[in-house]
Amino acid sequence: MDRRERRLTVAFLLLLPLLSISCAAHQKTTVSWCVLSDAEEQKCLDLAGNATARNIRGTLECVRGEDTKDCLDKIKDGKADAASMFADDIYAAGLCHGLELAAGESHNGEDGYSYYVVAMARRSSSDLSLLEMHERSSCHPGIRTTVGWTVPIGYLVNTSQISIGEQCNFPRAVGNFFGYSCVPGVKDVQHDPKGNNPKNLCEACIGDDNDRHICANNPRERHYGESGALRCVAENLGDVAFVKHSTIFDNLDGKNQESWALDLEQEDLKLLCPDGTEANLDEFEHCHLAAVPANAVVVRVEDKCRNAFGNANEGFRLFSSAGYGKSNVLFDDDTHHLQRVLGSYTSWLGPTYTTVLQAFECEAAFFPTGFC
Repeated sequence: MDRRERRLTVAFLLLLPLLSISCAAHQKTTVSWCVLSDAEEQKCLDLAGNATARNIRGTLECVRGEDTKDCLDKIKDGKADAASMFADDIYAAGLCHGLELAAGESHNGEDGYSYYVVAMARRSSSDLSLLEMHERSSCHPGIRTTVGWTVPIGYLVNTSQISIGEQCNFPRAVGNFFGYSCVPGVKDVQHDPKGNNPKNLCEACIGDDNDRHICANNPRERHYGESGALRCVAENLGDVAFVKHSTIFDNLDGKNQESWALDLEQEDLKLLCPDGTEANLDEFEHCHLAAVPANAVVVRVEDKCRNAFGNANEGFRLFSSAGYGKSNVLFDDDTHHLQRVLGSYTSWLGPTYTTVLQAFECEAAFFPTGFC
């Protein structure tokens, strides 16, 4: 089989019943999918069984990876062929491993956006601007999260409000910039091995009902996660919360029965826009820090197929995690369909989100566990 024929064969088989590609194969080939959990492995095995039962040409194997980086290494080294990954990991796949994308999720049936990252504040805070956040207080869902760290800190770096310095120390720079914050997990050993991260990054955290687990990177810290960051602002412990655009709507109208959320109304909050203006909560499509793309399938460059495909997955609930004990197994449960990625990985990520991620590239050189 020559190089071109193998490329088309692998592309056809990458998603087996997921993708129906016009580049047909003439020889049975095995394609391996890298998985990270028992649930992913079981769904992969079930999918492989479904493909075999339908007599689809080729076979699917499931390869267990230790973590995302291990899967990227396996794909690069030819020990695996594909994996579905989050946006941050897609950037690392392209930047650090030279990999590309074959297909991406569409959640709305139209494009590849997953959600918008917004800056949310109390409407009563009349003197707030995203262009003048120095010495203000901030609430983040967690350290090293896309919503709570990568996007907002990348924005502040790219607008020259934060200077990282030659040592590429983001926590120190963020601590020097904000007056005080709640960044759950910022003092964990994993993220602060030398214990030098600024203490003020935990001063807006409140811990549990017994004042323990303050700044913990889990729900025991009541300001952890997107609902926790919203609570941080609602209780006037922070000026701005960095959350998904849907966070407020997920906590209104009795959806959250905690006392802090029961009296919360949409009119109590507003969005802060990157240009320094304000907007209503339902205007997130034009007032956001970044539009975060959905997950996509990472492959080697030679296995990227640019032919049209559909979603021939009859007999298998590809976008459902029912029966696997977790949500979003292999693919997001909200996925409407898979769409081909014609351009490079940066075309899928989009210019705004790519620019945000570029602010963190210095970590690849300074930290073994950094971006790459």
